[in-house]
Amino acid sequence: MIVKHFFEGGPYFMLLIYIMWIVVLFFAANFLVNYFSDKRNLVKLEKYNSIILFSGSFAFLFGIFGQIIGFFQILDVIHREGDIAFSLIAGGLRVTLITVIYGFALLLVSAIIWFINRNLLKR
Repeated sequence: MIVKHFFEGGPYFMLLIYIMWIVVLFFAANFLVNYFSDKRNLVKLEKYNSIILFSGSFAFLFGIFGQIIGFFQILDVIHREGDIAFSLIAGGLRVTLITVIYGFALLLVSAIIWFINRNLLKR
């Protein structure tokens, strides 16, 4: 399903969003390792936490940008072909939502991780 969505949503934008997923997971793991180590560095922890939230936000923006380009392509096809069945338009709109959904899911996950990490830093 992830591979199917990767190609349906457009490999360029989906690749960027998948890279952001890896970045968020990498820095979340680094945060936990650094937090539970004997040499806890608060400056690094705050930096990791900021990167986590920024990456999630950036993925959501990539998703919105991918959707805008998808809308542009849909409108271009409608303009060229003239009369198009509504089912084809609905299918195109569904495809444009894939990048937004994956980007928004990452934003939610990164915001939850950021919130938990922020509360750990306040201790």
